[in-house]
Amino acid sequence: MDSDYGVPRELSDLQKKRTLYQPQIPPCLEGTTVRVEFGDGTTAADSAGAHVISHAFPHTFGQPLAHFLRATSKVPNAQIITEHPVIRVGVVFSGRQSPGGHNVIWGLYSAIKIHNNNSVLLGFVGGTEGLFAQKTLEITNEVLSSYKNQGGYDLLGRTVDQIRTTEQVNAAMTSCQALKLDGLVIIGGVTSNTDAAQLAETFAESKCSTKVVGVPVTLNGDLRNQFVEANVGFDTICKVNSQLISNVCTDALSAEKYYYFIRLMGRKASHVALECALQSHPNMVVLGEEVTASKLTLFDITKQISDAVQARAEQDKYHGVVLIPEGLVESIPELYALLQEIHALHGQGISADKISGHLSPWASALFEFLPPFIRRQLLLYPESDDSAQLSQIETEKLLAQLVENELNKRMKEGKYKGKKFNAICHFFGYQARGSLPSKFDCDYAYVLGHICYHVLAAGLNGYMATVTNLKSPVNKWKCGAAPITAMMTVKRWSRGPGANPIGKPAVHPVTVDLKGKAYELLRQNSTSFLFDDIYRNPGPLQFDGPGVDAKVLTLSVEDQDYMGRIKLLQEYLDKVLTLSVEDQDYMGRIKLLQEYLDKVKYIVKPGCSQDVLKAALSAMASVTEVLSVMSTSSNAHGLL
Repeated sequence: MDSDYGVPRELSDLQKKRTLYQPQIPPCLEGTTVRVEFGDGTTAADSAGAHVISHAFPHTFGQPLAHFLRATSKVPNAQIITEHPVIRVGVVFSGRQSPGGHNVIWGLYSAIKIHNNNSVLLGFVGGTEGLFAQKTLEITNEVLSSYKNQGGYDLLGRTVDQIRTTEQVNAAMTSCQALKLDGLVIIGGVTSNTDAAQLAETFAESKCSTKVVGVPVTLNGDLRNQFVEANVGFDTICKVNSQLISNVCTDALSAEKYYYFIRLMGRKASHVALECALQSHPNMVVLGEEVTASKLTLFDITKQISDAVQARAEQDKYHGVVLIPEGLVESIPELYALLQEIHALHGQGISADKISGHLSPWASALFEFLPPFIRRQLLLYPESDDSAQLSQIETEKLLAQLVENELNKRMKEGKYKGKKFNAICHFFGYQARGSLPSKFDCDYAYVLGHICYHVLAAGLNGYMATVTNLKSPVNKWKCGAAPITAMMTVKRWSRGPGANPIGKPAVHPVTVDLKGKAYELLRQNSTSFLFDDIYRNPGPLQFDGPGVDAKVLTLSVEDQDYMGRIKLLQEYLDKVLTLSVEDQDYMGRIKLLQEYLDKVKYIVKPGCSQDVLKAALSAMASVTEVLSVMSTSSNAHGLL
């Protein structure tokens, strides 16, 4: 019921203690003056799709990056904002609940009130449906009091996770205009922020004065790019799940007779599974990205796990833990193709109980091969983004059953001489979503909320609040905002047999990088994990003491300082020009050099891929070093 939103919670002693924690903010967000430096105009990481994105978003594509500066910064062209008129801002949860979401609202509220106590923050009750229906709750300190540093989204609630159709976009604009909103903050993941970008574009085209800001909040950890290093909630989800997995590992080692198949949330990407594997050291983890890259079939995966079980049995080990991402079912080629056919038939209005009779011969054969429980789950109506209902498809049970069948077959053939295979299956999906957020997620979400106000104060539309240098302490975090269109790519796909490929700009989920340091760390230890039972228990979430500042390993090991590289490249470009200009006799060449530098600058705009940026940095560093040596040598000869 709507009346239940925003009411004070009944809190435990620990929850009460957590409400007293005051998150930190970096120096650039302190005080009542907003200092913003604008960088170069942005482009898209996928240069081939840039023209498609610019055509779809003519008003919001190519906008510059924004960097928020501390009071002591000396940046000549920085915009200094000291006047803060009364503003009205709306905020909405648009996406699955993720620990830390409430702190985004708290940080936004705090920043709004610090800059003008008469400004108003309205929360839309019931998610995007509340936005369309203009159902609001004014956010006050009293309303927030029992939700600070708490999990869940029950302060405002959530419903459908989309603002996509013409009717929905128009309803959102009508609400913003009726409520006289200066800003609308949308809290969510890749789909929600794609919708935020479209909403910003529509508002700009319609001359609607409401500015739209997105916030990267998703437990899946798949909203990552050059500007976004981490997502609110991912840290908490992985730590909570890792403890649960570790408890199961200890149980397996104690009884020594069960294999535990554990499916983890994370949608299409396997970031949660990878991080939990690095934290808890299970015997095996099957990443969807590995399956896709190697084009592994269901039979291949079954064989891999069966071979591992048999190899452990030869060491007299009949227990183990296997992690499986929920998106694995869409990574297995034949299952994905089957799902595509099923979804296409759903789109034609064919009821679930009739779909099996309309499948192509090969799809029908596969469908009949699968256990009845999986058949029922594959027939579920797809999500709002056309993906399968991954949380409802028990891939862990399917694999456990297929492995058992394979080992029984080997036993009959005399190839497997071990004990009977026993499997226990779990789905760790909803257990962690409502957890108390970790200290990192409390701080990160609160800071992003503050940044949202700064974005609105700077008059920006269609931007996402960003923080970089997250591996460092909070006082060294770098705060800014990037156009959501700079995070978009254009992917083409077909929906069903014979369909024409279609492509639409969107913020797409980023999958595990199989060339990244985190994955390499897993591969280096995979054999030891498989055979040595080096299970690791990180314990429960820590809110004080030695482990309180621990960050997820996938954030800690990766080198993600994209914005630092952009700045360093600009310094190299400036230095090359300075060193070259010292020779005034070659003005024609100087002009040519300037053209080359301008071309480099154009290619390496903010938003370009990491590979392009690293190549440019390497080349410019070498050029700068050579020119520095030559310039020093020339000066020395001139003094002789």
